[in-house]
This record gives sequence, structure tokens and C-alpha cells, in this order.
Amino acid sequence: MRLREATPDDATAVRRVADAAWHDAHADIVGADAVEEFLATYYDPEDLRERFGTGDSVTFVAEDDDVVAYASGVPSDDGYTLGSLYVHPDRQGEGVGSRLLARVEDAARDAGYDALDLVVMAENDDTIAFYEAKGYERAGDHHDELLDVDGYVYEKPL
Repeated sequence: MRLREATPDDATAVRRVADAAWHDAHADIVGADAVEEFLATYYDPEDLRERFGTGDSVTFVAEDDDVVAYASGVPSDDGYTLGSLYVHPDRQGEGVGSRLLARVEDAARDAGYDALDLVVMAENDDTIAFYEAKGYERAGDHHDELLDVDGYVYEKPL
């Protein structure tokens, strides 16, 4: 398994992983229609190509024969945020997500940040357990207006 920074050529593969992973992780929480709306809004392949080529965030992909997972880090004046971390459902449980998370944590450290934060849906018990096992602690509450779902902010010192 190789980790590398995403390029514009990865847009279609990232969208494929997002389709599978978002439905797997979130459809039972927010409904399939909300997942489709979110994917259409934030995972348009043309927008991904632009983001991967010139965006302020950095996205990493994990690949063997094809992209099987991705994670993005978003720096700002307020801190460094894990914007996304998704592994294709067929490849979950292999340590790919752990490796990508560590890569984003390294990127945050390299950029001079001393913590990484993220948001997770309140009903996403498996993902909450994953982040807590990696040393993240609940730091607050969050409500996603687009998906109309409650979540939690988690943070980890780096």
C-alpha cells in the first residue's frame, strides 16, 4: 500500500471511494438522499481536480492497484482540521485509515500546528471508537446544517 499526495488525475477514483464509503458510513444516519446531495455538492470530479491541483488543503490517497482511501488536511488560522478520511468499505480493517490519519497528523506537524481537530457524526459509533483509540478526545458539539445532523468535535495534541 502506497500513500501519496493526490493529483488532479485522482479525482474520479476519490469520488468512487467517496460514493462507497459515504453510503456505507452515513446512509443509515442521514439517509441515502442526503448522502447523494452531499456527494454532488462536495465531490464533483471537476471540483476535486481543481482542489487537488491548487487548493489550500492537502489530500493524500492510499493505493495499491487503484485508490482505496483518501484523507484531507485543511490548515487555517484557527487550527489544522482533518477534513475527510474515508476508506472503501471493501478495504476497511486493514490499517489503511490509520496510516492516512498518521500522514495528515504529520502534515499538520510539518506545517507548525500543535493539534488536529475533526468532526464526526454523533451516531457514527465505529468512527468515534476509531478516533478515540487514536488518542482523540471530544472537545465540543457540532451541527451540520447541510446534512441536518448533530456531531462532535474531536481534537488531539500533536
